[in-house]
Amino acid sequence: MKKYQQEYNTPYQLKFPIEIEKIIETTDPVYTFCEVIDHIDLNKYLTTEERRTGRPRYDEKTLLKVILFAFMENGYESLRKIEKLCKTDIRFMWLLQDEPPPSHMTIDNFMNNVLNGKIEEIFADINAYIFEQENVDMDHVYIDGTKITANANKYSWVWKKSCEKNRVKVFAKITELLSEINKRIAAFGVK
Repeated sequence: MKKYQQEYNTPYQLKFPIEIEKIIETTDPVYTFCEVIDHIDLNKYLTTEERRTGRPRYDEKTLLKVILFAFMENGYESLRKIEKLCKTDIRFMWLLQDEPPPSHMTIDNFMNNVLNGKIEEIFADINAYIFEQENVDMDHVYIDGTKITANANKYSWVWKKSCEKNRVKVFAKITELLSEINKRIAAFGVK
């Protein structure tokens, strides 16, 4: 009897390297992000209480890394999108360290019950670490005042007299800062 069903078996096996680090580029921001988060003492913010019943909890530091990295990469993210990223993005799989991807409800419970009111303090610690490591000078802080509005009204433009009045002061500050930058560059022998 003739066989009418065709074999669709592919002789190739799906191959992934054993180490995920070989897939992620060395210049990827996930490595810098992990370095910063690993140097911050998160134990004072995360309370680990033992539970005797139910499923074992996710590691709170790992969940915090996943949430902060998602917000760092894409701005505000929906919890369902973070859940999807944990299932599909190799960087999030690396952050999870072989744990199964959390559901959106797990992320929501963690944000509401554990991180509630503590995220500002964590942000302050992250900034303090970055300022310490990068030798950031806090004497000169700039705020970009660019305002681009879709709907024009009488308050959506800059007063001409204000610009003309402050132009000399701004130019003097810029000149002073540029001369200071040039002095610091000259100290390193750069021309």
